[in-house]
Amino acid sequence: MMDTDCVRAIDAIEELGDGELGRVKWLLLRRHARKCDPCGSRLRRMEAVVQALAELDQVPPPADLVDLVMACLVTGINAVEQHAEAEEHGRRNLILVAGAAGFGVAVAVALAIVRWVLGRENDDGLAPAGSA
Repeated sequence: MMDTDCVRAIDAIEELGDGELGRVKWLLLRRHARKCDPCGSRLRRMEAVVQALAELDQVPPPADLVDLVMACLVTGINAVEQHAEAEEHGRRNLILVAGAAGFGVAVAVALAIVRWVLGRENDDGLAPAGSA
């Protein structure tokens, strides 16, 4: 289990890597790293990474980078919208099928009640005419 100072030091080292470490935290981190070998080692590795990144040549982005990124975003948005439309269409179909099934059940129940109310069935399966 790491002590609180080491946890704070690790957070500060990550902030250093992100370029967000303030002066006070930097001083506290250095003081802790002098006393703590694991944190000192981590700090030296992060400083080497930061230094190596600073020495890299900066390459300017292509002039049409923004256009390419925007085209990709628009394509992605269109694909998401088409998928959403297809899902909505599928939901509408499901609602129509469920509604039709419910209507069929309601008609069957209504016919059964009418037959029960009108009396017994003839040989052809229908209630006798005029029986009430």
